[in-house]
Amino acid sequence: MDLYNDSHEKVCILSGIKETCITSTLKTGDKEITFEFRKTNRYAADIKEEGYIRTDTDEFVIKQVEPSGEWYKCTGTLNVEELEGKQYPQGFETVEKTVDECLTEAIDGTGWKVIRCDVSKKRTIRIEQNCSAWDVAQQAITTYRCEMVFDSLNKGISVYEKYGEDRGAYFIERLNLKRLQVQSNSYDFATRLIPIGKDGLMLNIDGKNYVENHQYSKKVKTMTWKDERYTDAESLKEDAEAKLDELSKPYRSYTAEIINLVEAVQDEEKKEQYKEVFSIALGDTALLISKSTGIRESHRIVKFYEYPLTKEKNKVELANTRLSFEEVQRTEQELS
Repeated sequence: MDLYNDSHEKVCILSGIKETCITSTLKTGDKEITFEFRKTNRYAADIKEEGYIRTDTDEFVIKQVEPSGEWYKCTGTLNVEELEGKQYPQGFETVEKTVDECLTEAIDGTGWKVIRCDVSKKRTIRIEQNCSAWDVAQQAITTYRCEMVFDSLNKGISVYEKYGEDRGAYFIERLNLKRLQVQSNSYDFATRLIPIGKDGLMLNIDGKNYVENHQYSKKVKTMTWKDERYTDAESLKEDAEAKLDELSKPYRSYTAEIINLVEAVQDEEKKEQYKEVFSIALGDTALLISKSTGIRESHRIVKFYEYPLTKEKNKVELANTRLSFEEVQRTEQELS
């Protein structure tokens, strides 16, 4: 890793550090880096807030340096300063445009560009209070139900309908799963959703103003979702069905401490074999098998904790949904 000062001048190649962890989050496309260094480190005085840390794939802005005994802990966030600096004091709006068109307008003049976009649907983005191009991108992730990857070195944004792959990877106890924490609840559970668009726009599906999904339960649990950016009934129906697909099952997430078998073995032939089923990345789908908890489910990797210097500490978070009802309702709060 390279250290740069706040003028983007290279200071040194960092050495003598430990506990380096890069956390990647699927929901936002954001990343964070943390590491520790001794107070006696030759460059300790140069590792300070608003400097930069550059890895092979990303650049981070140092945001916090805090003492911890004989060590300091440094935290940096993904460098999206140009996106955060592009301000819209009166708010931002694009009406019935693709996410590519929306982002291109929002990031104009920042030096960033959209380098890939797999999403073609048209939607409306409306933020009525002051915001930044970064805020617009985050709103677009929710509104267009897409996923984004931010290349902080080359200033590029890639937009995916669904990022990641199903490589056939699996985590199983006594093999590559060391520890598992489980969270499960149905606080945001619903099987019927009444969507409302602009000027009271509602659905009329054979006389019904709602969509239903009973994939988990036959019970009827009704919620209302209002978003006045919708002027087209078909778009309202499409997104309501997508949201209800997530709300109509209990939310489940798992934090799994894993063993990287690809890195652990020395035999090159076995290493190649393991790559087939044990190579994982953010957004990938993996099968989780735990006899002790009775779990055998496929979920996506929604957060990745990568320890480049100590790969045996790698952790992943898996979940069966991207959006909570609280996030669904946020659009109504924003518009009220």
